[in-house]
Amino acid sequence: MSVRCVACSGILTCAIGAVLGVAVAEINQGDLNPQAPRHYAIVGSVLGLAIGSGQEAIRQLDREEAE
Repeated sequence: MSVRCVACSGILTCAIGAVLGVAVAEINQGDLNPQAPRHYAIVGSVLGLAIGSGQEAIRQLDREEAE
């Protein structure tokens, strides 16, 4: 398994998740919490990291199994 590919995939989806979190915070202007954009960005980045790393790890395992 290529740890470099798993880490790269996790970092890229982490950045995408952070951007989506900020976008959701901007759409949800009615939230009274002044820290809402930061919280949404953190949640989005953590979810992106977990999903991206998990997906790439599964892809790597499937590739190893096929060989």
